[in-house]
Order: sequence, then structure tokens, then C-alpha cells
Amino acid sequence: MKGILLGLAFFANPADWELRVVRLHSDPDQILRNLRDGNPPITTADCHALDLWECRPDDPRRISDLSLRWVHLNDKPGFQAILVAKAEDEMSWMAYVFDKQGTWTLVGSFECRRCFFGLDDDSLVRVQKLTMDSPPMLLVHRDLGGSDGSDITTEAFLLRDGRLRPVFQLVSYQDSLLDPDLIETQRVLSTQDRRRLVIHTLRFSRSRRRTRYSCEVWRWEQTKDAFVSVPQERVDYCDPKTGRPVPDKSFPTDLRVYPTSPLTPR
Repeated sequence: MKGILLGLAFFANPADWELRVVRLHSDPDQILRNLRDGNPPITTADCHALDLWECRPDDPRRISDLSLRWVHLNDKPGFQAILVAKAEDEMSWMAYVFDKQGTWTLVGSFECRRCFFGLDDDSLVRVQKLTMDSPPMLLVHRDLGGSDGSDITTEAFLLRDGRLRPVFQLVSYQDSLLDPDLIETQRVLSTQDRRRLVIHTLRFSRSRRRTRYSCEVWRWEQTKDAFVSVPQERVDYCDPKTGRPVPDKSFPTDLRVYPTSPLTPR
């Protein structure tokens, strides 16, 4: 049985979770034109690298919208590219991240099926600094749930040595038919100096009409290239009795973990 687990996952050995890297025959602009216009068609090798249904001649063309953004994911010269392909009828999208390493390479691909968020491309996948100390990160919103419910996550990745390395995963909303009594969600707050993140978690029982709260404090650890929990500072930002953030100690951020959650943390 799939249990409901809300929280955050740190990757103790990030190398084990690195996404595959695939060398391409075309640059991101060419791939955009190939998919948008179909003339010339995308090369078979690149199409299979992107794992698109359009590679199969017996399948109809499904892409209904395409967008391409140029971003900075590290401090080296040059840009990276993010290509978002949508299939409106299926409420799904694919996001591809490209980096130039001599030739262009695909360093990450992310799928979200049943994406009913009603958000724009920048909300679904974006580049953002989470604290004053942390570097720019790739943030991806996905629904990893199956037919038995929703499992909305927000994942953060760093581009290091030509690879996207996961930093953390926030399970920001879960609602399972296997455990219909429980809904869980969370939001991300920031300290006033923007050097700490305060993670506010809610667990709501439908039958008891009761919500339980908890919170964590994170800081960026440059030597580890990762966020670490700071338990000794929890009392400064989290009420030990209620589990809620201490008033006037933490503030909203523009990191939208799950903007359309039916639970509104207060």
C-alpha cells in the first residue's frame, strides 16, 4: 500500500541521483523549430533522446505549445536552455534542460502528467535563488502520483560539472485514495535576511477536522553544496508548542510550492 509521507528528501549521495546526459545533433533553437514547424523534421536520434511520441510514425502530433528560455544555471560563461512542450488535451507537459559542453547536451528531462495547476511555464519550471547564500537552482513542479491520488513535488537541482544534481525534494501536497482521511501540504517561508528557509508543514485529518503543524529551518552549506537542517535555530523561528512559524520571524517567499493547494496555511 502506498503510504502518505509528506516532508523533504535530502540526497546524501547526490551522484547516485544525477540525471542522464545525452549528446544532441542539434542546438535548442533548431530543436524548437523542428518541433514547431516540422520542416525539417527533428532527427531520429534527438527525438529519441527527448523521448517524444512524435518519434513514432503511428502516433499523431500531440504538441500544442512550445516555449524556449535561455537561463544561467552556473557561474560559467554561456547560457543554458529550457524547452517546454505542452500537450493541452492530455494536461501534460515535458521540460528539457540543455547545456553546451563542446556540443549541446540534454542534461535533464521532466514530465508532468495530469498537470491541472493552471500555471504558466515559469511556474512549472524556473531558475531561482532560494536564499542569499545559495546559487541559482532549477526548480521543477511535478505530480508523481498515480491513479490513486496526487503527489505534488517541488524538486531543486544544481548544474555541476555538466550534470543536474538534485539538492532536495519537497513533497508539497499528497491526497491519496488509499488513505482518504489525510491531506498534507507545505509552504516555504524565509527569514527576514533571506539566509534561512522555514518549511511549514500541515497535516489535515478529514474525519477529525484537525490540522497538525510542524516546521523546519534550513540554511545553505557552501562546503557541501546543499541545504542542511538547523535544529538549534528551530526555536527562533518555530513555535515549539504549536509547530507553527513564529509571527514576524518568517515571511512569504516567491517559491510557490503548490499554489493551488486546497489547504491554505495560516
